[in-house]
Amino acid sequence: MSIAEGPCSGIAEEPLVSALSGLELQHDLYLALPSSAAWGAVAEALCAVGAELQSLQLLRQSEGYSARCRVKSVTSEAARRISGILLESGVARHASVEHLMLRTAGERAP
Repeated sequence: MSIAEGPCSGIAEEPLVSALSGLELQHDLYLALPSSAAWGAVAEALCAVGAELQSLQLLRQSEGYSARCRVKSVTSEAARRISGILLESGVARHASVEHLMLRTAGERAP
């Protein structure tokens, strides 16, 4: 039996979509930056993929800055791609991303 023929292959997508209604995918990017000036390149990378910045925390560390920013309006793949680009370009010394499913504002739990 192939994966496509597995026991879950017959599950309709509509119930899954309705189960996720009221939830929003957001991403927390954790970055180690060499200087506060590096944030400009981070902001450009976020804008390039259409990410909407929800919050930013920039803290001074012994050798640079630690940044945590929450973004939305991008896919999980795009969020991972941003962290990879920042590492490869040398903008960030360390980068990781955490994906979150959060209840949208104004929604109540059932």
